[in-house]
Amino acid sequence: MDTRDVGVRPEAIRAEVLVLFHAEDEPAPRGRLGRLDWILLSPLARLRARGKFTGAKGTSALLVPDRKVKAQRILVIGVGRRAECSRTALYRLSYDAARAVLGLGCRHIALDLPVRLFSYEPPDAIRRAFFEGFAAEMRRGRPGVDFDVSILPASGV
Repeated sequence: MDTRDVGVRPEAIRAEVLVLFHAEDEPAPRGRLGRLDWILLSPLARLRARGKFTGAKGTSALLVPDRKVKAQRILVIGVGRRAECSRTALYRLSYDAARAVLGLGCRHIALDLPVRLFSYEPPDAIRRAFFEGFAAEMRRGRPGVDFDVSILPASGV
């Protein structure tokens, strides 16, 4: 599995799928997800307003940006409430994210890790823990396939 850090704005990332995360108790998308939602004319905010996507654990929303963003698809995965964000929850989240990506059949993936939701841990520790579970599940799901994974840095919009 090839990995690399990406330092460009999320709308400029070329990938089959750009994976982002949203907490259930955040009323509106924030950070990079908020920026993408704004660029795409608020599809996620509208889904939340209609109760179609809440950010609860086990939920996801798949957005097709239609050329406004370089990524072919944007996958938003719910993490549940911020108070429930533990190391164990992070591992489960990494497996869930990998299964969702595997279900889409994507090989070129960009990840915006949910570092800010785990503020009690150093960003590098969150990154390592998430990627360990994500990579293991990707290899288990499609053995022998080379995945190209870009990881957005912990800071920035």
